[in-house]
Amino acid sequence: MKIILPANIYSAILGLMLPDTVKENIEISASSLISNKLAEDKNSLGLLPSFELLSNPDLYVSGEIALSFDGALSNSYLYFMPDKNKFDKILMRGDVSSNEVLLSKIIFKERFELTPEIVLDTADINFDENNYLICGQDNNDFVNTYNGISFADQIAEFIDFPYVNYVLASYNSSMLTDTAALLKSIDEKIEDNIFTLLDKMSLPAQFSKYVAENIDTVYFELTENEKEGLGELLKLPFYHGMIEEIKELKFV
Repeated sequence: MKIILPANIYSAILGLMLPDTVKENIEISASSLISNKLAEDKNSLGLLPSFELLSNPDLYVSGEIALSFDGALSNSYLYFMPDKNKFDKILMRGDVSSNEVLLSKIIFKERFELTPEIVLDTADINFDENNYLICGQDNNDFVNTYNGISFADQIAEFIDFPYVNYVLASYNSSMLTDTAALLKSIDEKIEDNIFTLLDKMSLPAQFSKYVAENIDTVYFELTENEKEGLGELLKLPFYHGMIEEIKELKFV
């Protein structure tokens, strides 16, 4: 059984909660490639960006395990130029997925009445001269130093539900149920052991402390509240004319 995880600290925490025999089968991938990898190996499962479900309706989705946020912690953070009102461009970098590309357009328009140009960026970073949306583990070194703003918090406030950033999905439904059974009461276990888990990662001390203090704004269990939030989230591209129809999810 192969488990494909994106490269961020929250998926790493999820991976650490799995039995050692299962950890051996973990593969780390760019978020944007996970749905393709699942299609290539139908007997694998992956933690993939929730908007990938829009273009992969045949995937089964775990009704118990996901990665959701509703506060200070996030997989993506916004960084704005200090003491400047210029807001005509956002540079996007890191582990960018369809979630960030589509949601950035929606959130800036709906929450701030702005339509900045969204540009994928690989140049040297300059926080004094550019606005950024940085995705994934690249944030570990920047959040506390450059006052990163939780992108997940912006989305959660907009939909009035937790932001389901990643879902556990597979073309093999039994693999999902078997894996979910290994992760019972995962939220409570993570909160009880967060310092031990973070000590296993090479994180900046200040950021590690920040994660530990705010881990209660991250949810690895998919409750009815998160399911409703996921439903509202997936409607947004339809309402904004980005997709033609909303397909029903195949929860298991």
